[in-house]
Amino acid sequence: MHVALLQGFYLGDLLVEPLTGRITGHDSSRHLAPKAMEVLLCLASAPGELVLRETLLENVWGPGNGSQAALADAVREIRHALADDVGQRFIQTVPRRGYRLIQLPRLVSVGGQTDARVAAAAPEAPGAVGPLEEFGGLFEDLNRRGVIKTGVYYVIAGWVIIQVADVIVERLLLPPWIATFVTVLVLAGFPIALALSWFLEFRDGRAVLDSRTPAELRRRRLTRTYLPVVGALSIAAMLVFLYDREFGLPKATESTATSDMRRYLPAVLDNSIGVLRFVNLDGSERTQVFSDGLADDVITALSRVPGLFISSRGDSFTLEPNSGSARVRDRLRVAYYLEGSVQIEQDTMRVIVQLVDSATGFHVLSRNFDRPVADFFAVRDEITELTVANVRVALPLDQLDLPVAEREASRLDAYVAYRRGKEILEKPRSLKSIGEALSRYQQALTIDPQYAAAHAGICDAHVARFDLSNSAEDIEAAEQACAGALEASPRLHLIYSSLGDLYRRTGRPDEAERAYRTALDMNPNDVRAMIGLSSVFALRHQHVPAEQLLQKAMATQPGNWRTINGYGSYLFSVGRYEDAAAAFRQIVALDSKNHQARTNLGAALTMAGDFEAGKAVYEEVLESEEFRTAYSNLGTLYWYLGDFDKSVAMNRKAVELAPQESTKWLNLAVALRSAGQSEEANDAGRRAKELAEARLVVDPTDVETLLGLAEVSDMLGERPAAERALHRAREIAPTDPYGLALAGSIELRKGDRKAALELLREAIENGYPPRMLAASPDLDELKADPAFQAIVSGSP
Repeated sequence: MHVALLQGFYLGDLLVEPLTGRITGHDSSRHLAPKAMEVLLCLASAPGELVLRETLLENVWGPGNGSQAALADAVREIRHALADDVGQRFIQTVPRRGYRLIQLPRLVSVGGQTDARVAAAAPEAPGAVGPLEEFGGLFEDLNRRGVIKTGVYYVIAGWVIIQVADVIVERLLLPPWIATFVTVLVLAGFPIALALSWFLEFRDGRAVLDSRTPAELRRRRLTRTYLPVVGALSIAAMLVFLYDREFGLPKATESTATSDMRRYLPAVLDNSIGVLRFVNLDGSERTQVFSDGLADDVITALSRVPGLFISSRGDSFTLEPNSGSARVRDRLRVAYYLEGSVQIEQDTMRVIVQLVDSATGFHVLSRNFDRPVADFFAVRDEITELTVANVRVALPLDQLDLPVAEREASRLDAYVAYRRGKEILEKPRSLKSIGEALSRYQQALTIDPQYAAAHAGICDAHVARFDLSNSAEDIEAAEQACAGALEASPRLHLIYSSLGDLYRRTGRPDEAERAYRTALDMNPNDVRAMIGLSSVFALRHQHVPAEQLLQKAMATQPGNWRTINGYGSYLFSVGRYEDAAAAFRQIVALDSKNHQARTNLGAALTMAGDFEAGKAVYEEVLESEEFRTAYSNLGTLYWYLGDFDKSVAMNRKAVELAPQESTKWLNLAVALRSAGQSEEANDAGRRAKELAEARLVVDPTDVETLLGLAEVSDMLGERPAAERALHRAREIAPTDPYGLALAGSIELRKGDRKAALELLREAIENGYPPRMLAASPDLDELKADPAFQAIVSGSP
């Protein structure tokens, strides 16, 4: 077979001539060095099979000669000659093992015609035709007549036409039916183009039946490709026009719900940019870590540029690599975005990056980097600087330079371990996943004990695990990790954001404020520090600076659902439920599958008094995913509606999904008590109390947990404990509407009707929803009282 290949063979449309060392296409011809041609012959002798590196070295260079580097150079030269730089058309790399020729070679006879595919076959009787030969003959006929090439070109041209039509319709505010017409036109033209390519040839301005020899057809490939495409579109346009005139095409219109959601989308700022997840070309886990790490590090570096608004990693990574520009613009609300690809072969890394204008889809910047893997951090910094240089037109003149900041660059294997831990921690969290993240961070520290970012990651992981475990040991471990991070690198801003979160979650707001301010001094665009500092202000009832910081965070990272969610949660906490619902709708407009935002929207609608809308949102969330907060909120809503059995069922599901959350057990206890299941209600109440007390050991200022402890203690008949917890909560937050409403309910159970009514009036004045009070089963004995009716109706 090797000898037969020497006479020449085809790879796709390319003619390979080993004896002359040339590879010829329809528009170019390239020379291949003898060793590279020998490698290609070895691969062509075993198409579709893995050929080991050792085999290639021995066959081409001889036993004991050659090197891995020489082989890699030869493969790179072959790919260049075949225009296969990304390794997707002809030669596939199998990491650490060898190479595989993907295309099946076709031998060339003396007359220059395709003779047969290179394939091993058992002898057959004369005249017998196997199924593979039938398929091969059909394929050759389709290829000879240009049907395959026409189909490929048509798909490409049709996609471009549809994209251009979408942009023109959107930018020029043309009627939506135009986009529909163009789409139907392209779809209708596809079979027509294939038929024209099969049956007809255009010669001397006339369409005639196919009659040329294969050699002549190869010289007329372009004619056989573009004329059927143009002719098909022309015929399809006429047919679609006649159909539309006679029957009418469906008109493209937006649903009322979609249109309503889109009006909540934030504006696109000229100086805003996103970074998409880079494509992993070789598919290996190591390359995935590098590609995601590269994109994340560029985001972090760009976020330090004054005047540049950068979409967050969490939002950018929700999009698929190479997403369309319209999709990127709608989801991230950015004027530009960076995309690219990473490929690693042995110790060499190839990175391709493109900066794209989201409004037009046109490239602003395109650059290739072929470097050793060891230069990863230098490539990262160069990409960042190139990006800033190419968007400087959108920045003020005094904000063009990339600020100098500490950029931690550890050993590469430590970096890979750290990135794996970070990736795990970014995903939905469980005790198991957090444990895996901690293991990766520890692995990074084993390699590099002074890796500050890994220490900070351990701090974050333990704080996250505390939410699920309620264990004070996690807080102690978090404090040790943050201390280790500070010792390793006291000028890394992300450490202070981690430290601020730790202090805030453990009832130390003054220390948390200092940590967040330090992070913002180092990086004024640190959105995580902005959100944390806003939470500190909110705890102190400093509502103006709290809201201003959240608005700044949203402006800094346009389209970041977490900042919008933080703003909505703040509005919810101060009783501005309709404003909160608008914020959560904005997130849903950006990402309709965000179950957390949808659940929060349901809560805001419920508290605003629209029980049916809130119920519909919760049920919609639970149709697609089991989300503990949606179960818990729906269970609470059923309780207000008086359906206690459904309330119990929903709250049981919430407890199953979050067995360490005291509020889930409290809601279950309340539902069981109302359903008449007193014994089980007491068991659930005691579990809720145990978990609440454990959390208060770590943060004795947690108002929500204190109020939960007061409610469950009162339910269990432990009134002194209930009053102590309630008194402490009201000392910390005297105007908290939930605390006032709970105090009113407890006073009613004590028999002091007048005190209860006064506290309930104060609760409503401070933002508690009147309809929630009016529906509460705990206040049934007040509902006929004119004073209570006046309170919930807003009458004097």
